[in-house]
Amino acid sequence: MNSYKELALYDMKSAEANYNYELWNKVGRECQQVCEKYLKYYLQENHLLSNELGRTHNLRKLMRAIVNFDKDICKDLSVVGGYYFEANYPGDSFIMLDREMADEAIETSRRLITYIDGLAESGQTKIEEGEDG
Repeated sequence: MNSYKELALYDMKSAEANYNYELWNKVGRECQQVCEKYLKYYLQENHLLSNELGRTHNLRKLMRAIVNFDKDICKDLSVVGGYYFEANYPGDSFIMLDREMADEAIETSRRLITYIDGLAESGQTKIEEGEDG
């Protein structure tokens, strides 16, 4: 296991296991990691993963690198994207997730995997700067 895709799928299993134990914040954090790593997998496979994108946890930046990224998934990812910090570290923006939020995070992760796999099959590889995603 030494690729973004393999690690993302491993994180998905971890999110599902944490769901069974009702560890909602862990589910949210793991789902953010699934989405981040799966986006990076797609970009890397298409030789589009720059050093800057490789270091970011910002899902929006990663999405913007893909032409015509699905707007509905983009909206869902904007919520999950915050879970890396907000559900993981104490502070003013800390949140406690509930079952509904965890359900959304799991569903969003699954939808992203399906979407990215579809892009990979279609051969869409063009990067477009400034795409609002």
